[in-house]
Amino acid sequence: MVVSILRRKSRLTDRARWQSQLNVVLPKITGILEKSAGFVSVQYAWDVNEEGAFAQITTWQSEDDCKRYVREGGAATIATLEEAAIPTAPHPEGRWVRQTYEAAEF
Repeated sequence: MVVSILRRKSRLTDRARWQSQLNVVLPKITGILEKSAGFVSVQYAWDVNEEGAFAQITTWQSEDDCKRYVREGGAATIATLEEAAIPTAPHPEGRWVRQTYEAAEF
């Protein structure tokens, strides 16, 4: 399994508002992800230490599945949906950072 974590900071600093805005676009986001080869799951996490920061955490069957999602436009489409609902904080705080990990199974 491969886990991809996309972190960014939004202009929204209220968790309840962030979650409400996310809930509006989440059906579209999950619909796109579910059509992506190798998709396993998606989670969103609100940063408890940094106001407005959050992460989108996706899990994939393989590294190739994750790369395909990013390179073939699925990630960009979802980013556009997210940005419309949850505007990014101004630069430089609003940068988007993706980190990808191969999960160890025990």
